[in-house]
Amino acid sequence: MASFGLSEELSCSICLDIYTNPVMLTCGHNFCEVCISIVWIRQKVSGIYSCPECRAEFKTRPMLQKNLKLCNIVEHYRSTQENPAKTKIFCTYCAPSLAPANKTCLRCEASFCELHLKNHSKSTSHTLIEPCKPPEDRKCPVHNELIKYFCVRDSSLLCTSCTMDWKHKDHETELLNEASEKEKTRLKEFIPQLSSKTDAAEKKFWSLEKDRNDFHQKSVGLKGRVTSLFGDIRTELNELENKVLAEITKQEICISASYSEAIQKLDKQIQDMYRKKRHIEEVCKITDPLMFLKHGAIKTDFEQESPFYAKNLNVELISVTLMRALCKLSDVILEGKKQFEFNLGDSTDLILNVNTANNYIALSPDLKKATDTDQEKSRPHRPERFITPQVLSTKRITSGKHYWEIQTSDYGDWRVGVTYNNVKRKGDNSLIGSNPKSWCLRWCEEELTADEDDELYEVTNSVSSPDIGIYLDYDDEVLSFYELFDSVQHLYTFYCYFNKPLYAGFYLNDEAWIKIGK
Repeated sequence: MASFGLSEELSCSICLDIYTNPVMLTCGHNFCEVCISIVWIRQKVSGIYSCPECRAEFKTRPMLQKNLKLCNIVEHYRSTQENPAKTKIFCTYCAPSLAPANKTCLRCEASFCELHLKNHSKSTSHTLIEPCKPPEDRKCPVHNELIKYFCVRDSSLLCTSCTMDWKHKDHETELLNEASEKEKTRLKEFIPQLSSKTDAAEKKFWSLEKDRNDFHQKSVGLKGRVTSLFGDIRTELNELENKVLAEITKQEICISASYSEAIQKLDKQIQDMYRKKRHIEEVCKITDPLMFLKHGAIKTDFEQESPFYAKNLNVELISVTLMRALCKLSDVILEGKKQFEFNLGDSTDLILNVNTANNYIALSPDLKKATDTDQEKSRPHRPERFITPQVLSTKRITSGKHYWEIQTSDYGDWRVGVTYNNVKRKGDNSLIGSNPKSWCLRWCEEELTADEDDELYEVTNSVSSPDIGIYLDYDDEVLSFYELFDSVQHLYTFYCYFNKPLYAGFYLNDEAWIKIGK
């Protein structure tokens, strides 16, 4: 009964079996490691984890802490449990008294009580073991003889006839007892190694579990920062919208009041003129001259009407109010990006440096677009001008995080990326991506590759010639390229050591073009 009670205490409430690798939750309840992991996999959908025992809830998946003390108790309990009741073995020669056997001889295939064992052969060929029914698997299936030897080379069990067979004739053999003891010794020596590897695996397991929890916390934190940023922008946007709408409403009320006043005056004048018209019509119906003239002269002139100057919405004032709101919104967004650590330099100040442009590259007036042409431009000679069909930006990047977008042609040969300013100006080694001073994404023969020091890296891309988003973290030495299609897709990332100022660089050939910004 005591054993049964202890068994209940050492049973997992999920699988209802004795604990296997028991772990403890912060609420104090214990479960098999696998059992609770399966439960939490099912609970992952709801996002709330709870203890199967007390229903205590956890907002995030708790780390599983191995209960070492309980592990030791379980192991000790398992080791002290008696094996299932064995079938009683009786002496072969004591029938019908059924005296319990003391030993079993494998050669004689008989069991002996203590009395009959005294008369049994003392020869070493007679192997005595604990009482058991001589099973058939103790005999060689080929020669039907007792298995007595172990072949070291083949790790096989042999009878006497097997040892003389050509297959095992020159092999090293051992008696079963000797081989068994050697194997036990080897396995016992392996246990510390296995324990060491188990400890290392458990450490790695908990390390991965911690990393996963840290990743989850980071993801939750990032979502919170994004939600807060857009929440602040929405709040400010609503306030600015209300200010612009309030100005329009204010003007609307004022102008509407002036229209209402003018309409009322005009309505009164119309009513007066209708009354005067009816009076004149009645007077004109009088036929008696005396009576007609008795009514006196009727004024037929009109009062001088005051002119009405129609007012209109002051669109200029509304536009100024709107622009002021948009400027303030831009400041709010910039401040929010800094506050929530999303501060990135954008492409608003990124323009092309005409002094570096090859003479066969045409630049737009705003210096945002470059096109490869067959007409040479008349530009003064400068040491920084490329002889190869390339151009750099004027912006110099020495620190921080930056992002810009590039529109690209779906034909020709183009490269977009970053480079040091001291890259060569002529020769194949001057091309961006073909030297250790530059990194780029290249479109050539309708295929995208990432180029660094003339090494090409395959880029998986689903659309033809995508528009490109470029992210540069100078301090963390990361340069990433993204495809800008229906959604943002990662294309390739360089991990580089930057030790000089960087410039955006562009290579154009076969009438290809690029444009900075969207």
